[in-house]
Amino acid sequence: MRHALSIFWVLLTFSVQAADLTQLMQQVKANPQAQLDAQLTQPARTAQDNFLLAYSHYVLKNKEAALEFSNKAMTLQPDTELAGRILLMQALTYGVFYRDTAMAIEKLKLAEAILPEQDTATLLSLRMDILESFAQAYNQQGNAELAMKAATQSLALASKAADKQRLLDSMIMLGRLHLQNNNLSKAYQYFKSALPLASEMGDQQAIASISMRLGMAYQKLEQHELALQHFNQAAGLYQQLDSLSAQANALINSGDSQLVLKQLDKAKATYDKALKLAVESEDPYMLISAHVSLSELALEQGDLDQSEQLLTKAHQLASQLSAQSIKAETALFLANVFIKKQNYSSAKLMLAEAAPEPDKLAAYLKRKHLALSAELAALEQQWQQAYQLEKTANQLEVAELNDTSKIQLDNLQSSLELQLQQEKQQELHFSQQTQLKQWLWMSLMLLALTVFALLLLLSKQKKNRSGALIQLPQWRSFTELVLHHHKAKTQGHLLLVMPMQTHALLAKGLQQVRADLEALRASLDQALFWVEQDQEFWLYCTSEQHAAELQQQLIQSLPTDYQTHSAILPLHALLSDRSCQQDFDALRELVWYSLYLAEQQGLQGAIRLDYQCHQNRPCAWQTEQLRQDLFNAISLGLLEIQANGVSLSAKLQRQLAHI
Repeated sequence: MRHALSIFWVLLTFSVQAADLTQLMQQVKANPQAQLDAQLTQPARTAQDNFLLAYSHYVLKNKEAALEFSNKAMTLQPDTELAGRILLMQALTYGVFYRDTAMAIEKLKLAEAILPEQDTATLLSLRMDILESFAQAYNQQGNAELAMKAATQSLALASKAADKQRLLDSMIMLGRLHLQNNNLSKAYQYFKSALPLASEMGDQQAIASISMRLGMAYQKLEQHELALQHFNQAAGLYQQLDSLSAQANALINSGDSQLVLKQLDKAKATYDKALKLAVESEDPYMLISAHVSLSELALEQGDLDQSEQLLTKAHQLASQLSAQSIKAETALFLANVFIKKQNYSSAKLMLAEAAPEPDKLAAYLKRKHLALSAELAALEQQWQQAYQLEKTANQLEVAELNDTSKIQLDNLQSSLELQLQQEKQQELHFSQQTQLKQWLWMSLMLLALTVFALLLLLSKQKKNRSGALIQLPQWRSFTELVLHHHKAKTQGHLLLVMPMQTHALLAKGLQQVRADLEALRASLDQALFWVEQDQEFWLYCTSEQHAAELQQQLIQSLPTDYQTHSAILPLHALLSDRSCQQDFDALRELVWYSLYLAEQQGLQGAIRLDYQCHQNRPCAWQTEQLRQDLFNAISLGLLEIQANGVSLSAKLQRQLAHI
């Protein structure tokens, strides 16, 4: 699910400075009300007495009383270790009950600052508590670097102290942080180390957490059937542990995978159940997450207003928390809805609110911010800006996914299934392992092609209406963008305009021809994006009607002494979804072959070409004998070409019939 919406878990395992205090705290935790009743007969006098009272209220979730007695304890001159524990408990109170992450961090900084340098067992324990809380708090604020640093320091201290529970907690925390930042290789290493330790200790909470994160990893790989198995497994364990927030989180992730698999009714039921649990647990982070997921469901069903209402609730709630990454993420979801509603001014405000400093965003948020900014720029016809933003977003995506260690997730899955004795699920995994490997290798090959294409991106110069020069991507840059939009949309068409310049150059001269073509270029930006290639103007239009209207306008913008050929090509009919950049080179060959056939049929002057496919992807565009394959497709009736309203295909078929 959304990686920023992790839970600020309470670390209730305190290591105290003396054996008697440890026993007292265990007694308080087991029966906090008894401590409060004892105060009625023997009022608290010392710092330790008031701390135990504060701890009792903390366990009972009485946040005001917990702060009141802890503040009183601080006025009674506690020693440094006890003062550190008081400040830590205050940090947890602010973080867990008030959701004030900024104040929690301030308390943690004070606790860390007052600790002496000695490495006693109690001080090591206290430092680890503080560092683990730092990691949680910084993660809530979206500061992945500081969160990782604190978790790494905690792991080092746990190793030094040979504290298995803290080793386990630190490894799971580091695995979660690396998973959140799309470093699947490192996440796998930490989860792999944590699993046998969790098994040895019988820690079902840790096993559930590892299963949940494995589901998230498969979600990132778009292996949603496998992800669902792990989310359902985690949800069952969390239900047994009576952990409402964690169970809600697992259900939300399950719903997200069901949504991707188009199981809309199941996703709605899952989200509703998660929302109910989030309300019962009074967890604002899960409430935000549930509202965001329900908004995505509404968006999938085409209900933009409902999606906006749900996201507005989520964003308002996120704005009340000191968690910048969550606020940024809800703002980006809102920006996406505003773009779809063509409310571009509100979309800009949300993008600005999401990232006052975009470079400081986590990688996955930065990529989403760039992609939305590119889409908005394109809709506002700022083509060069859109091109640059989208290129940067694609580069980030390549960097995130170029991780050859993803295959190691299968090993972790097998280990976890063995631990939980789910043989049926294990058999399902092995049957799908080959498919997953093939998918991964295909993805890596496609990514390699994408990186190679990005390295070839160059720009041409063109003049705008005011005469200033701006950069225009060349053919490969153009086909890269077309390919991206072709896979996302179903109605895209290519429009080709070819003003044959030879006669005009002879009759009018270079200067006048340049002026004529400049008038043509001034109208080209009405397409989504375009390129000039070898005296051919290629434009990407969002629909056939748009392409036809623009074709008529562009031809009329040129003087009548130009012989202007043009063509409209339906991309999805010609290429289907299995397309690559080289297919667009083949489309250029299709146009020139069509002009050749028109000449053979005796057609003279300007030619307008139209195409109709009677079979999706009528020929193999990558074949070395492309013209022969085109001839076969036309003669068999798979591809129909019309030139100025005359069917070249029908004429060719009639000629063949007389042979």
